[in-house]
Amino acid sequence: MQIIFSDIDGTFQEMGHPIPAINKEAIRALQDQGDHFVFVTGRGVELVQDMMQEEDIACDVIFGNGAGMMLKGQAPILTHTVPITTLTRVIDILEAAQVFYFLHTDQGILSPEAHRYEAQFQASRAALIAELGERGEMIADYKYNFFYNECIHHKDVLVYMQNNPTIKVMKIELMEASDEKRAALRTLIQGEDADIFQSFVQTLEIVDPLATKGAAIRAFLADFPDAKSYGIGDGENDLPMFEAVDVSLAVANASQAIQAVCDRTIDSAENGGVGTFILSELIS
Repeated sequence: MQIIFSDIDGTFQEMGHPIPAINKEAIRALQDQGDHFVFVTGRGVELVQDMMQEEDIACDVIFGNGAGMMLKGQAPILTHTVPITTLTRVIDILEAAQVFYFLHTDQGILSPEAHRYEAQFQASRAALIAELGERGEMIADYKYNFFYNECIHHKDVLVYMQNNPTIKVMKIELMEASDEKRAALRTLIQGEDADIFQSFVQTLEIVDPLATKGAAIRAFLADFPDAKSYGIGDGENDLPMFEAVDVSLAVANASQAIQAVCDRTIDSAENGGVGTFILSELIS
């Protein structure tokens, strides 16, 4: 048996672009011959469910960078979430630094009131355009709309979470344009109770130390000891996945640092590199 683990954003789908048809074709072809395709993503489960329903995709999912799992046809299960003690420590740091953050929870995405961070959004927009050009502008517009109109806003996020202890946090995500400030935040936040890593340009994510793609993949593979496993990704949060699989692959749009630690590089997310690799090399 073959099991293909694939990141979504920047790997299976380029942000702001439609999913290449060849990627969906490849999932169906794998499943038809008895193999597994598994999304391994930092997205919360609701965003993955929405995408899969829209695109008519059915497969296993590891979500929240390993915070939970949803097997095909079954309800999602949370395994490693951020406890309130860690949440309190991290939010105190972010509030003091006046950095925009949001929580991926089992009841939606929560954030402080977006208008408080207008200056940061504009700085982020300028930096994204400077680095990525037209694509950066598109991403900035998407994020701006999402943070203002799609998130659940609370004046005091921490108080709300303390008053609603049944809400489970899969990860904390922050956005900051300054490289120096992000580096300082990594030093302040990293600890025994939290792992922090970069998942996209200007973006850091904080998770429970056991909520990694690598740990989740190892747990998944325990039921398939004879399977040959492949991991496909593009970012820093994919590194634990690469260590857990037999063959690691980076899409061509990944940074040189990510490509350097993989067994090989395939075509880019925009060009359907995931599907092209699967159809050309794994389908008998």
